[in-house]
Amino acid sequence: MSQAHHSRHLPRRLHGAALMVMLVIVVLGIAAVLTGSLSASARQSARQKNTAAALAQAKEALIGYAITYGDSHSAEVHGYLPCPDINGLNVSGNPAEGSARASCGLKDVSTIGRLPWRTLGLPALRDGDNECLWYAVSGSYKNNSKTSLMNWDTNGKLQVFASDGTLHGPQGNQVVAAIFAPGAAQAGQNRSGNSAPLCSGNYTAANYLDSDTVHTIDNANIAAEEFMQAHEDRDANGSIILTVNDQLIFITQDDIFHALERRNNFLATLKQLTQKVAQCIADFGKKNKIGGVPDTANKSLPWPAPLSLADYGDNADYNDKNGLYAGRVPYQVDSARLKTGNAIASDYLLTSSGSNCPDPASWATLYPWWDNWKDHLFYALSKDYAPQSAATTPCGNCVSVNGMPYAAVVIFTGGKLPALNQSRADKSTVADYLEGGNASNFSAANGSEQYQTASASSTFNDVLYCIDQNLAVAVCP
Repeated sequence: MSQAHHSRHLPRRLHGAALMVMLVIVVLGIAAVLTGSLSASARQSARQKNTAAALAQAKEALIGYAITYGDSHSAEVHGYLPCPDINGLNVSGNPAEGSARASCGLKDVSTIGRLPWRTLGLPALRDGDNECLWYAVSGSYKNNSKTSLMNWDTNGKLQVFASDGTLHGPQGNQVVAAIFAPGAAQAGQNRSGNSAPLCSGNYTAANYLDSDTVHTIDNANIAAEEFMQAHEDRDANGSIILTVNDQLIFITQDDIFHALERRNNFLATLKQLTQKVAQCIADFGKKNKIGGVPDTANKSLPWPAPLSLADYGDNADYNDKNGLYAGRVPYQVDSARLKTGNAIASDYLLTSSGSNCPDPASWATLYPWWDNWKDHLFYALSKDYAPQSAATTPCGNCVSVNGMPYAAVVIFTGGKLPALNQSRADKSTVADYLEGGNASNFSAANGSEQYQTASASSTFNDVLYCIDQNLAVAVCP
């Protein structure tokens, strides 16, 4: 091959080599874009995973706090949640970031702040964007100032909406706490400051939690008690006009009390409470007098309190009512005491000291349970054992349980039964508490009704304790 011939083909080879180089560059570029895209996706997935783990850990710790509250707080029942960390200071005004405030506002008023991770025994939990978690607690579940009644009918006051506007949880099972992962700062949010040195930033909720102006829900506005899940709002053309990037998880009353029911001693304590209440009522019948002299033949028991009360959390409203044979357990028994000349120390039967009960020390430990669960206790009295100033005669007009006559019956009502559509929105509605013949015979009682026991089921969960004609107390057969 001549030199001239070789020279004619050289440019073509160079042109092919150049194309090959360009192809390699294009392939490498595409690979780089794909790798960057995959890396961004992996980073986003890792952030979401970290956020979900932090939120789940916080929820678990808060439920654990609630179901052991009575164990760690003397003379208290379970169910309460801690106040948030509002300003990084303890009650004495000293730095204590991550600590719950000792008190966070008025009774039944909800509040918001940072998650009290130190109080919960946690590290400073952070979301995938390295922001510490925030926390809102319903005024009906915070531990100070406390609501009137803490039991499994105590509803939350908070509402959480999904991105499509759907409300999470029915009205009877509203949210008791919400935990927020704030995500990256959005326009207008100023997260500077050193009032939270470990978590960084400040304690202004609006600098961390977003406002959805389309749905008019502001996650930072605790007064509204409404929160929106993370989402994007778009216009008619599909363009993003607003982003809420707050990831949140919430706790309902069922989350807490279903966990509590798994504790071996929880339901046992409620049964013990019912038994002790029956014993206190029976003991009243052993202290009647005539002419100032003990009258052992008069075993009269106190009247019940009405079913309908002005305030079910106020002990003072649980007054015995002359001529009433079925209602709630009385706290004040002045009508019966006047009629029987009873020797109890005051008009108040179920005092915190237990002075009017057969075992004061035992009752004193149960008093906080009575104080929070009293709306669940019902009482049916026999006509023959109604307050009087004469000897009690053997049963002729008495209540009965499964055919057996008794002086009185104390009933503890279990949780709401969905199969019976029990709502308890109106606490004076007997059928929302009692089941079977217990409900149908209660409202128009005249002192000789028949009541029943049965195995626990989807349609019955009443627990009955009977006071016999000699004023002995036992679980009804």
